[in-house]
Amino acid sequence: MKLSKYLLAIAAVTVGLTLSAKADLSLVGTAPFTSNNSPASNLDLLGQFVDTTGFTLCGNFENLNENSNLTVDVMAGSFIVIHFGKGGGSSKGGGFEIYQVINGETSVTLPAFGTNAFGQGGISSAREFCPPGTTVPDSGTTAMLLGSALTGLGLVRRYLKR
Repeated sequence: MKLSKYLLAIAAVTVGLTLSAKADLSLVGTAPFTSNNSPASNLDLLGQFVDTTGFTLCGNFENLNENSNLTVDVMAGSFIVIHFGKGGGSSKGGGFEIYQVINGETSVTLPAFGTNAFGQGGISSAREFCPPGTTVPDSGTTAMLLGSALTGLGLVRRYLKR
């Protein structure tokens, strides 16, 4: 009975720790549509908000014309530039919304319609730009997580022997 109680507690903690966190996008800024909607112009636009030295295009979603939210796979820490139209898709223009992927997410849901004053129509395109560097956690964090896990296993083993 005592063993099953501990195993049930361990299973509950394991399930609780493995649940996925919600996808997080942080709005960096908005801008009106100016000339063209190319990856190069989107990178220049992103450069008005953050330092884009060494950034690369790591995701390109064009001609979307979506009427519902769009879930895409992304790199953690990347920036997404989304172009929204003015309205029904018949006129040129609209605006951009720039988001940063936060909390280590790798799958995010892009909004179907713009929320800024420049473009409230449907999503036209989304481009993901990745900053330079690796996406692997630093060795200190990895070592700390491994040490914590081993310590937890040692404590569980100690209490199960009683």
